[in-house]
Amino acid sequence: EGSYSSCWSWLANSASGVSAHYVVNSTGSEVRHLVDEARKAWHIAANYSCSNNSNRDCFRNGAAMNTHSVGIEHAGYASQTSWNSGQIQRSAALTCGITQRHGIPIDRYHVFGHGQMQPWNRTDPGANWPWATYMAKIEQACGSTPTPPEPPAPDPTDPTPAPTPTGTSTIIDSNNNANDTSRYYVEVSSNWWASANVSGHYNTGYWVAPTEGVSDAAAFNFQADQTQCYRVDAWWPAAGDRPSGVVWLGWNAQGNEVGRKTVNQRIDGGRWNTLGTWRFTQGWNKILLSRWTTPGDYAVADAVRITPSTCN
Repeated sequence: EGSYSSCWSWLANSASGVSAHYVVNSTGSEVRHLVDEARKAWHIAANYSCSNNSNRDCFRNGAAMNTHSVGIEHAGYASQTSWNSGQIQRSAALTCGITQRHGIPIDRYHVFGHGQMQPWNRTDPGANWPWATYMAKIEQACGSTPTPPEPPAPDPTDPTPAPTPTGTSTIIDSNNNANDTSRYYVEVSSNWWASANVSGHYNTGYWVAPTEGVSDAAAFNFQADQTQCYRVDAWWPAAGDRPSGVVWLGWNAQGNEVGRKTVNQRIDGGRWNTLGTWRFTQGWNKILLSRWTTPGDYAVADAVRITPSTCN
């Protein structure tokens, strides 16, 4: 709590032992960016507890909040009765950008105050923070993104691009709370565990398991209404302890392999990576991440995106 200058100068002081990613001044005319979003800031002294969040994402229980959150401080006091509209507007635009960069849902389960996770000694941003207005402005900011310009004509020497998608994409998340499990879901054995320690993950986190010579894949299941081709993309957070050669496979509803792609999970993190365009059949199909490779690394199953496409 306090003025803008005192807030950011204290957070920027290594002797303080605390930090935050951003500080917004009292009118919204200035924002200080103190810590890169890819790095952890020390802005909340609490572990996640789903009992403080309507029993959502309980798989995160016990994880330090600083490992999977972006912290925004605001000039002002938790006790104040009103907030400057410019400050709210600027903060909402900032939050919109954060949610878009990290695939975070815009809802009160994923955008919340310090006091919600540390209720024993924190109340900020305070009882009078205009949550309804704030959330509406985040949605408004995210809905006003300008249409990107048309891409330039391809270079004749470029390789043939992947087939053009012809339908709406479906994202199968590692968190089944984000999936329509009647149509698509993730399935892992007890040898996989949930984590969010490495930045660049999709939505709330990912599943991780050690690489070894075992048949124990993470399965991203989906139901196809008809036989057709899908472009398949995968998302993972890259890190040095990931496998440099791990295999993704596609299985159709009859249990036959329809495609495979070896990827390097040490690179290309925090974005969609195309695995191929594979022909799946009517019924329940699978996209599998095998952890059967050289031991000593950790395979990550984060998210898969499927898009109806023309066949190769």
